[in-house]
Amino acid sequence: MASNMDTVGGFEMAKALHKHSLFTSVHKHYSVEEWLGFARNNEEALSSLAISQGIGEEDQRKVNAVLSQIPQIGYISIHVANGYAQNFVEAIYATRRKFPQKTIIAGNVVTGDMVEVLIKAGADIVKVGIGPGSMCTTREKTGVGSPQLQCVLK
Repeated sequence: MASNMDTVGGFEMAKALHKHSLFTSVHKHYSVEEWLGFARNNEEALSSLAISQGIGEEDQRKVNAVLSQIPQIGYISIHVANGYAQNFVEAIYATRRKFPQKTIIAGNVVTGDMVEVLIKAGADIVKVGIGPGSMCTTREKTGVGSPQLQCVLK
């Protein structure tokens, strides 16, 4: 059976992992209404998850709408397969300005120089490693990547 990496971090996974004090970055494909329903029924899990977004305007609008109604979410994950793009850095900067008290997780990059750029743009946690997972096809599809995986804290 094929795995869909776009939806690995779903609400069911977040509920299950929260029971074990584990963290989930929830995928970006849920609607605002789905987020509101989840929050109503699972308020205790909100402390151990991140809302995810890409770098598009629609992603940013959705995150703004969700966080304006569910301020208990303390983490935002800005995720792209390959973080070496100016619009990715700009999205981190804009998110930091909009949400100065939230913890921002950003990635993916593989060099110390780019980690520094993302931290200066406003990231608190940087995901390092492009295409490191067994199910990830980024390295094969783009020819870019490195299998190292670690977190660098600000």
